[in-house]
Amino acid sequence: ISLPLLETSVGACLSEGEQGPELRQVRKQNSSYNTRPAVAVADCMHIPLRSNSCDAAICIAVMHHLSTRPRRIRCLKELARIVKKGGTVNVQAWAFEQENNSRRKFAGTDVFVPFNSQPRYLDKVSHETKKKKKNNLNEEKREADNTSSVAEMYSKAYDGAEYDDRKGLVVFQRYCHMYREGELEGLVQEVGDLEVLESGFETGNHFVIFKVV
Repeated sequence: ISLPLLETSVGACLSEGEQGPELRQVRKQNSSYNTRPAVAVADCMHIPLRSNSCDAAICIAVMHHLSTRPRRIRCLKELARIVKKGGTVNVQAWAFEQENNSRRKFAGTDVFVPFNSQPRYLDKVSHETKKKKKNNLNEEKREADNTSSVAEMYSKAYDGAEYDDRKGLVVFQRYCHMYREGELEGLVQEVGDLEVLESGFETGNHFVIFKVV
């Protein structure tokens, strides 16, 4: 686990003399959340939570998918809005600078990165169609036209998608902005009423931890 992430989610919110991480658990009357936590799909620029309602916030692998500077600042403002004064926020995003032994090498700061998805999780192609195509592939997997028909099916359903016949996966091209050293800190400072506590580089990512003041 990321050390900055661990410190933000456990240690950074504890007062002197308190014990953790048990204090990170929910109250007994809401004990079901320990096994079935509340999860929601939402827009990071319009977070459906009350202002000042959270002790801390973690934003991992989100910021590098925001394509403009105003959108990135909006995301940081939303994180700051939902966190109580004195609370902390941990933001991590892909770094343009990578370790020498990293498999990730980027030509620029704004790139498209392949994302592989299993067909069963894609809802624009019906389950019946996918099952039929799978059966056809099993019966005639050596025929080249079958591969073409599957690739065509997904490319029509998802603009720009490709089908990897060898892996049986649908490949999408995701936009990613690769952050340079100091860029996250600059965005935080531009928001205002935030104090950078720590920042750095870890396992191919830049991170910044800031406090709401």
